[in-house]
Amino acid sequence: MSTPSDPISATQRLSALVSEVLAESSREKPSLRRVETPIDTLPALEWLGEQRDFTQYYWSDREGLFTMAGVGEAEVVCPNGHLDPPDLFARLRSRLRSEHHGLRWYGGFRFSNAKRENSRWRSFAAYRFVVPRFEVSGAGRKQFLACNFPVGTGEKNRSTLDAILADLARLVFPPNASSPRAPRVISRHDLPARPAWVEMVRAATEAFGRGALEKVVMARETTFKGNDVFDPVVLLRRLVRHTARSFEFCFHPVADRAFIGASPERLYRRVNRFVETEAVAGTRPRGRSDEEDMAFANSLVCGEKDRREHQFVVKALREHMESLCNYVVTAAQPQLMQLRTCQHLHTPLEGILHQADVDAELITRLHPTPAVGGTPREAALAWLDDHEPFDRGIYAAPVGWVGYDAAEFCVAIRSGLVRDDTLAVYTGAGIVPGSTPDEEWAEIEMKMGNFLSALHDDRH
Repeated sequence: MSTPSDPISATQRLSALVSEVLAESSREKPSLRRVETPIDTLPALEWLGEQRDFTQYYWSDREGLFTMAGVGEAEVVCPNGHLDPPDLFARLRSRLRSEHHGLRWYGGFRFSNAKRENSRWRSFAAYRFVVPRFEVSGAGRKQFLACNFPVGTGEKNRSTLDAILADLARLVFPPNASSPRAPRVISRHDLPARPAWVEMVRAATEAFGRGALEKVVMARETTFKGNDVFDPVVLLRRLVRHTARSFEFCFHPVADRAFIGASPERLYRRVNRFVETEAVAGTRPRGRSDEEDMAFANSLVCGEKDRREHQFVVKALREHMESLCNYVVTAAQPQLMQLRTCQHLHTPLEGILHQADVDAELITRLHPTPAVGGTPREAALAWLDDHEPFDRGIYAAPVGWVGYDAAEFCVAIRSGLVRDDTLAVYTGAGIVPGSTPDEEWAEIEMKMGNFLSALHDDRH
C-alpha cells in the first residue's frame, strides 16, 4: 500500500486512478467502481463543513471504528413510488462488487408511510440511499480519499471523467480549524404543546385500561427558529461535542434541508451471517455527583416500570431474531448504557442467521421496535397515526449503510430536521401503565439535552 500523502498529492493521485479505470472499462458491463488513496489524517467532519458546493453526507459508528464524510452523489436510489424492501436491497446489492469493500450505500427509511402529505420530508421519499462521489473515510490514522463512480460505454466514461475532474478541483483542503457561529435561537415551539401532551398520555392510559395497548412511544417535535440560516454540519459538530457513545449522521441532499442526529441505539449490524441487535429502553438522568449518579442508576435497574418497559423490547427482538437465526444469545440481565445527559437499560442480542442475504427481512421485522413504536406493534402504530400531530419522517427510523457482505443501521432517535432558519428536534418517551405526563415530558427534555447544549454552544 502506498504511504499517506498530503491532500493536493492525493487529489492528483485520485484523478490518475479514475482516468485509468475509466479508460480500461469502456467495454465492461455497467457497474459502480471505487478508487482510493491514503491521505494524511484529516478531521472528517470539519472537512465536510468546508465542502459547501456539494450535497453532504456523514456517518460515524458508535464505537469510533469507522467514519465517512462524503460529498456529491455517484448514484442515488430515491423512488417516486414505493419499492418493497426485498426489491430495494436487491437493487442496492446489484451495484456492489466483492473487490470494492469500501463501496457502500448510505441512507435510510421513513418511520411510516402513513403520513406522506407533509412536504418537509419530500426530499427523502419512502427511503433514500446514496453512494457519495468523494469520501474522506477510515478510522484512527488509516484514512483515505476515495472516489466512487459508474462505468459504462466510452462516451459515457469520458463525460464521467470530465465531471469528476471538475468536482475534484472544487474540493476544499485543508478544513478550517474553526467553524462559523450557529444562529441565535429566537423562538421555540413544542408540538404537541404541554396541555395536548397531557391529553395524549390520558388517552394512552385509557387504551391501556381497555387492553388495546401495553405500551406506546409518544414523540414530540420541538422547533427552534434562528435569527439566520442553520448550517447542518456546524450544528452536527456542536452536537458531537455534547454527545458520547452514539452513531452520528448527516444526510443533506438538497440545499434547504438536512437530517442530522446522534443516536445511542443500534437497530442491527450484520457481517455475513453474524448479526447483533439490542434493546434500549428505560431512562434516568446522569447525576451531578458520583453518589447521585449511582442513585439514579440503581433506581433505573430496580424500577419495576422501567424493567417492564424494557422487557417489552427484549421479548419482541428475541422473537424476531429467533425466526431468522440458527441460534440467539441474549444477555441474562439488562446492563447500563451511560451517556452524557442520561442513562438507559441496555440488553444486547446476537445470533447466526440462516442465510446472509436477509437485510430486507431484518429491517421489516425489527423496525419499529417497541422502543420507538410500542406493543402490540400494529395497534401502537395505529394509535400514533390517530393521535400524533406531526409526520415523523425519518425520525426513529433505520438509517445507516449497506455494503457487499455487511450492513449496519441505527435507530434515528435524538435527531433533527434542519430547514433554512429552523431546526425541528424529535424526541420520544415510552408510555406504559403508571406513566405520568410530567415525568415523561421531563424525560423528553433530558433526552434532547445534547441538542439544547449544541444550540447554545458559542465556541468556534
